[in-house]
Amino acid sequence: MGVDIVLLSRAEELVQPDLRPVLTRMLLPEEIESCTRQGCLDPSAVAGVLAVKEAVFKLFHERDRPVPWRSMRVEGGAGRWPVVHLRGTAARLAEAARLSSEISVSLAHDGAYAVAVAAAAHTGERRHP
Repeated sequence: MGVDIVLLSRAEELVQPDLRPVLTRMLLPEEIESCTRQGCLDPSAVAGVLAVKEAVFKLFHERDRPVPWRSMRVEGGAGRWPVVHLRGTAARLAEAARLSSEISVSLAHDGAYAVAVAAAAHTGERRHP
């Protein structure tokens, strides 16, 4: 299992025009589109996607390695259950950790926080990437 919490204020900073390049290194274009409401990025939606990605990364049990932000894609949006797709580095880390390709995610927002929990079945002995 992996759990992460993201402060809404962190996401509010990332949606500002001067930090947009940072956000585009973390989110895929389709994720940015799904976080857009009436032509503006919704910080609450951005916080949710970031929390999901970090919770999924924690499933891999990797230390001292950057989160492979753009090799994870979170589908979903307002009122929809998040679905995670792994590719590239994230897929290799999941395979090395012997995780099932099906990752279950729960996302909640409350006040100033977005909280995500990710879980995947372990398929056997851990391998090193």
